[in-house]
Amino acid sequence: MSSSRASYFAITAAGGVFALLALGWWWLIFSKVVENDYLTVGQAVTCIAGATDLCSLAQALCSNDHLYGIRWYAPEAFWAAITILVAGALLSARPSQA
Repeated sequence: MSSSRASYFAITAAGGVFALLALGWWWLIFSKVVENDYLTVGQAVTCIAGATDLCSLAQALCSNDHLYGIRWYAPEAFWAAITILVAGALLSARPSQA
């Protein structure tokens, strides 16, 4: 494996890790929202990638019992992670230059 291919794989892996972290952050917030019956799971899933009024309202209703006091989620984190993941995958898929 060439060093550039290894770099592309590292970018892809970093994007995957960041995506998992973003999903974990989302679940940290919205598991409580679902648990308290502010949103259904289906409604909460839409908040992974977008900040709708419903998502903002549900987050505003969050109490202070979240880990480390985190009470909000930013969908931009998810999109940034997906962008890194896709960029790494596309770079890895390019034909090698001889």
